[in-house]
Amino acid sequence: MNSLYELDPKWQKLLTLDNFLGGLTVNEFVESLSKDHSIKAVSSSLSYGQSGSRDDGMQLQDEHDAANWERLDPKPFIRTFESTLKELKGLNDDAVSKKNRFEDQVARQELVHSENVIDLATDIQRINIQFSELDNKLTNVNQIVSPLSDKLESTIRKRKNYVKSVELITEYSNFYTTGSSTNIENLRTSKNWRNKIQAATYIKNLLELSRKVETTAIPKTSEVTKFIEKYSEMMETTLLENFNSAYRENDFNQLNEIALILNQFNGGINVIQSFINQHAYFINSDEIGLDEQMEIDDQFKKRLMDQNIHTVVYEQNILNMLNDIESVIKNESKIVNGVFEGRASYVMQLFVQRVFVQQIEPKVETLLNNSLSLSNLAYVRTLHGLYSLIGQFVKDLTEFFQILEIDQDTTDSKSVPNALDNNSNSSIITVLEQCSSDMFSRYLYDRARYFDIEKRNLENILVDKTSIFTNEHSKEINSKMLLNKLGKMMEKDEDGNTHYEEFITQTATTSKRKLSQFNEFMKKRFDRLDHLSNLSLTRSNTLSHDRDVGVGRSHLSNSQDTNNRGNDYNNDAMLDNSDPSFNLDTVDSMLKCVVESVARVMELVPNKASEYSLELLDIMFLGTVGNYVEMSLEVAFFRMKQLDIYKLDDFNLSFLSYVTKSTDILNLVSTSIKAIFLPLLSDAPDAKKQVIELTNNNIRKCEISINIIIDEIASVYSAKFSDILAKQNKKDFIPKSQDLLDQDTLPAVEISNLLTSLYSQTSVYLEEKNLKAFLDNIGEELYGLLLAHYSKFQVSSIGGIIVTKDIIGFQTVIEDWRIPNLLEKFATLRELANIFTVQPDLLDSLTKEGHLATLKRDIIQSYIAKREDFNHDNFMTNMKMNLKQYT
Repeated sequence: MNSLYELDPKWQKLLTLDNFLGGLTVNEFVESLSKDHSIKAVSSSLSYGQSGSRDDGMQLQDEHDAANWERLDPKPFIRTFESTLKELKGLNDDAVSKKNRFEDQVARQELVHSENVIDLATDIQRINIQFSELDNKLTNVNQIVSPLSDKLESTIRKRKNYVKSVELITEYSNFYTTGSSTNIENLRTSKNWRNKIQAATYIKNLLELSRKVETTAIPKTSEVTKFIEKYSEMMETTLLENFNSAYRENDFNQLNEIALILNQFNGGINVIQSFINQHAYFINSDEIGLDEQMEIDDQFKKRLMDQNIHTVVYEQNILNMLNDIESVIKNESKIVNGVFEGRASYVMQLFVQRVFVQQIEPKVETLLNNSLSLSNLAYVRTLHGLYSLIGQFVKDLTEFFQILEIDQDTTDSKSVPNALDNNSNSSIITVLEQCSSDMFSRYLYDRARYFDIEKRNLENILVDKTSIFTNEHSKEINSKMLLNKLGKMMEKDEDGNTHYEEFITQTATTSKRKLSQFNEFMKKRFDRLDHLSNLSLTRSNTLSHDRDVGVGRSHLSNSQDTNNRGNDYNNDAMLDNSDPSFNLDTVDSMLKCVVESVARVMELVPNKASEYSLELLDIMFLGTVGNYVEMSLEVAFFRMKQLDIYKLDDFNLSFLSYVTKSTDILNLVSTSIKAIFLPLLSDAPDAKKQVIELTNNNIRKCEISINIIIDEIASVYSAKFSDILAKQNKKDFIPKSQDLLDQDTLPAVEISNLLTSLYSQTSVYLEEKNLKAFLDNIGEELYGLLLAHYSKFQVSSIGGIIVTKDIIGFQTVIEDWRIPNLLEKFATLRELANIFTVQPDLLDSLTKEGHLATLKRDIIQSYIAKREDFNHDNFMTNMKMNLKQYT
């Protein structure tokens, strides 16, 4: 606790330079310093409040708390802080005194440091001068010694060359005098391989020397040259025989020694060639189990020819051969690496080249020729399979040589000529890739040997898959009714109608080209099939006749030819709900074949992939759209044209299944383009743009053709409605007996049945939006015909009920269509029928209410005029008065 005049010792310990405030902040120190006085004052206050009960004590505490603080004595606080300030002042004086003393010491030390730095700088300068002088002296010494060193080395080389020259001249002298050299012969027959290398070096240099000194002036020199050449041939032949013998005995140490000797003699050309030529693999190629005249086995042939198999097909014999070759190369490379050491890479390059030229290439060419004799599909699949197999073969050997670490030859390229572009330092991996590339380049980069065959293959496949359909419907297809209709539309557009302008410019040329290609193929196909020759002739005659009938046919025509044609189609194909030869599975199969062809192109010729893929997709559209969808629409249009409005009570619209399936096929093709082919062309924006344009043009043409078919169907139904309404008896609506009220008129029954049949069939074949648009068109046409029809007949009050019943019958059928526009139209027609049944005095209110309020007055007047009582005087008077109100 603090006294009143002096600080407590515990606070004095905190007011020292060594432990100032003891880690407390100034605020914490002041609070702690005055804490004792505050506690004492509060304790005194609490003690005062403890007399009495708890509640009273609390009240007393509240009442006297303020008074207690008023009685608080400030003197202890003041004295305590005065003492603290006094201590702080003394502490400050001590700190200032120490600071001044330390500053003086620092100034003196800095002065001493500066003097030392000056002395050291002088010493360093002196040392640098001495170093420069010593460096100059060493430079002078080096300038003197260096020429001496060069002269010494030159002298040593000259001495060695002199010694060798003397030795060489001595050996030449021996051959000159005796025709042989005992020293070289001893070295050659020595068991030490280093001596043999020395002998080989002597002979090599002697050959060079003898050819240089040979002259006609001294005939003996020519003889010496012959002696040396003969000796060198004998020596090399002996070494090669020993090499072959050692190879058969698997004496790899001797093989290595002989290889080194011959490498020193002439670069090892002959020993390397001998090593390769005498290899058992090349001597007896039958060990592979496959000769050049190999035959394709039936199982492999079946897979090659199967259009529904889209995986890469491999020939087993080729696969076995490549596995054998790979094993031979791997085993032989280890031997070569140990025998030829630094020349191992060069030897293996020659070995690999020999394998490709003698073993792989003949088998590949034979297999491709055999497959081409089968079919284009067999050829391109075989080519792709071989490319994949040999690519994997090269990859496996590449990894092996990288691990074996003999991928680079270290021999001087000038020492030995190499078949590999005169570069003996070529990489084995490079040679492998080059051999493979050279072998396939003659096929892949010659368009006639690959891509033209690929195109013909795809064309044949697509046409073959559609041939059943086109053969069965050759008559309808070759009628070209739909195509002629398109042509007539084009002629109409020249008069100013631009609805088909874009279609004309983008598809006219393409359509003619595709049709020409298709006709050409079909002609060849029919010519090859003898049993179809008569059919071809009949089809031509019928086609000519049908074209004339189609153009000049009248609605009133009732020719024998029309009747026969109607019977044929009504009893045969038109009764079929679906055509098994026209389906999505066929298109799916066609698209898979296209994907297979494009995938082959992407892998075999990636640098031309975008260009070739575009051509293949053009063929795809020719097959799937041109030869299938468009032909099916031609069939549908032809069958639609066979509907006889004068003969049949009902129409069979099963041909609309072609329209439905055509729409599904177009969706499938479009989806395939988006999901498969466009991503493949992401790096070729121009080709991608052309594919999109090609797709849109083909789909647009089919959509226009479908619209033509639908419009023609509507026209046929309109003609049928008119024909049925023409059968209306003029007395149907002025019956003499009320018994007729229970019967519907014959036209009403026929039209109702026709509408019911129409809806039941079209709801199967058309989608919701297309169905509603088509039905709305039919209903509008029928409404217009009925509106005009009922205004032509005299109608009695009882006949008005019959008219109403007929209209209710139509309404009942139309209500199932759930088309608001038609419901309004036929409700209006029904209210019009009420004009025939209401009393004359109610006509005014009837025509001003409901749907009739918005109907044209001339229509209402025409209906009123057909009332049976219209000519009565009273009726005329009332109507004239009413009509004046409208004017």
